[in-house]
Amino acid sequence: MAFSRRIVTIATLFAALGGLSACDALKKVKDACSVTIAPRDLTVPVNATTTVIGTAFDCDGNSIKGKTIKFSGTNPTVASVTDAGVIVGLTVGTAVITASANGKTADANVTVTPEKVSTVTVSPTTRTLRRSNSLQMSAVGKNNQGVVINGITFQWASSNSSLASVDNTGRVLALAPGAVTITATSDGQTGSSLLTITEVPIGSCTLTPSTQKITVTGQAAPALVLKDTANNVLSQTGRAITWSSDNNLVATVSTNGVITAIKAGTAIVTAADQTNPAISCITSVEVVLARIVSANISPVGAGLRLGAQRQYTVALLDSNSQAISPVGRTITWRNPTPSIAIVSTTGLVTPTAIGAGKVAVLAEGVVDTATFTVTRIPVIKVELSPLQRTVVEGGTAQFTATVTDSANNVVTDRLIEWQTSDITKGQVSTTGLVSTFAPGQITVTAISESRSGTATLIITQVPVDTILLQSATFTLARFTNGAISIDLRDAANRQLRNRTVIVTSDQPSIASGSANASATTVTVSGTTVGSATLTIQAVNSNGQNEGKPSKVVVTVTTPP
Repeated sequence: MAFSRRIVTIATLFAALGGLSACDALKKVKDACSVTIAPRDLTVPVNATTTVIGTAFDCDGNSIKGKTIKFSGTNPTVASVTDAGVIVGLTVGTAVITASANGKTADANVTVTPEKVSTVTVSPTTRTLRRSNSLQMSAVGKNNQGVVINGITFQWASSNSSLASVDNTGRVLALAPGAVTITATSDGQTGSSLLTITEVPIGSCTLTPSTQKITVTGQAAPALVLKDTANNVLSQTGRAITWSSDNNLVATVSTNGVITAIKAGTAIVTAADQTNPAISCITSVEVVLARIVSANISPVGAGLRLGAQRQYTVALLDSNSQAISPVGRTITWRNPTPSIAIVSTTGLVTPTAIGAGKVAVLAEGVVDTATFTVTRIPVIKVELSPLQRTVVEGGTAQFTATVTDSANNVVTDRLIEWQTSDITKGQVSTTGLVSTFAPGQITVTAISESRSGTATLIITQVPVDTILLQSATFTLARFTNGAISIDLRDAANRQLRNRTVIVTSDQPSIASGSANASATTVTVSGTTVGSATLTIQAVNSNGQNEGKPSKVVVTVTTPP
C-alpha cells in the first residue's frame, strides 16, 4: 500500500513539471527597457562586409533572450544593413546604423573606406625593348572577389635603375642591355613584369682614315663610327666589335682597335659587329721603315774589367726623335782599339789588356763611338791557409793567401801585404812566413786591394828540461829568510826565464819556499829548528809538470 502511494506521488510530480513547461512556452517575451549595439564605431571597405550585434535588456538590466532586434541605416547609398546586422560597404562615406526594439534604439557609426587591393597585374607581363626606347606599362588592381578596383594609385619601381628607369605613371625608359623587373605596388600588393633590353642593331660602320702610313714599331688607332639603320650615330659602349688584320706579319691590331706596325708591307685592318659580322668596315695600312738620323751607343765611358765581357747596345732614332727598332736594320760594329779589346759583330766587347779603348757602330750611314777604360777585376775576398796553427816559440810558420776577384776567379797577380797583431811575439815576411819570438797568440793578416783575410797563430813556450841549483844544501837560522839561486834550462841548454815554478816542502812546519816571477830565485823561510827537503818543479800553462825537478835540503838552526 505504501509502495502504490509513492508511485502516485512521483507521477503527480512529473505531471506538475510538465504543466509548468507548457506554461513557460505560453509566456510573453518581455518588452525592452534599453538596447545596445556593438561595436559602436566600425570601418568597412567598399564591397566588404562586417557585422554588428544588437542586444535588448529588461528593466532589471537582464538581457532578453530571443528578443527581435531591427536594424536600419541613415545612408543606404553608403552602407546597407540586413536584418541579421550584416553591414555592406557600398560607396566611400559615413552612415549611422540603428538597432531598435520596443521603441528603444542604439546607434553605431560606420565609415566606408576605399576598396582594398587583393591582387595587382602589370601589363605587359614580358617584353623585349631596345635601348633608349620607352614603354608605357599599366597595372590593374582587383579585390578578393576578382573585381577590378578603379582609381587606384600604384607605386612603380625598377629592380635595376641602371638598366631601366620607370616614372610614377609606369613609363619605362631602356638604358642598357640586360634583364630588369618592373613592379607596381598598391595596398601592399605587388605585380611585376620582366623586360629584356637589347642593343639597337648596328646598321653600318666606318673607319677613319680609310688609308694610313705607319713606321715600323709605330702605332695608330683609327676612329670607329657606328650607325643604326636610320643612319643615326650609335654609342660604342657595350658594343662587341671584332678587330682583325689580314697580315699579322706586317701589322697587328688589339681588341680595342690599336694598330701596331711590325715590318714593312701592307695590311687591311677590319672592324666587324660581333653579333652580325656582315656589318664591317676597313682601313688600309702601309708600314714603312723609319729613316735613321742618329745612333747612340750605350754605355758611354764605362769601366771594363780585364777578362770580363760587356755587351754594348745602340739606340736608333728617327727625325722626330722616336725610337727605331734595330730589327731588320743594317748595323755594323767596329773595333778602333784592337790591342785593348775584341768587339764582336753584335757589340760584345771582351777586354784583353789594361788601358783606354773604343767601340764604334755604323747604322745605315750614321756613326757613333764610345770610350771605355779597362782595369783589373777587383778583389772580392782573401783567405788564409791554414786558418789556425800552433808553433813553439822561436820556430817559424808558413801561411798561404788565396786571392779571389769579383768574378769568382782565383788571381795570383795582386799585391799582398802581410801583418801580425803583435810584432813582439812574431813577425811575418812578404811571403807569409812568420818568425816567433815569445809565447802567446797573434793574428796573421793578409791584405789585397782593401780586402783582408786572417789566421790565428798560437806560440807555445819552449819546455823546461832541467833546473840548476847553486847548492844541494842550504842552512839558515830559525825565523829568517834566505835566497837560493836557480837556473832553468831547455833541452838545448838555453836559459829560460819568466816561467812558473812551484816549490814544495816535505816538512812545511820546518821550512818552506817560493820562486820569484822571473824564475831565477827561490826564497826560503825557516820556521822551526830541523831539516826539510824542498822540491823545485817547473809547470806549463796547463799546470802540468815540465822537465825534471830539483831538490835542496834546508837545515834550520837556532839563532845565535
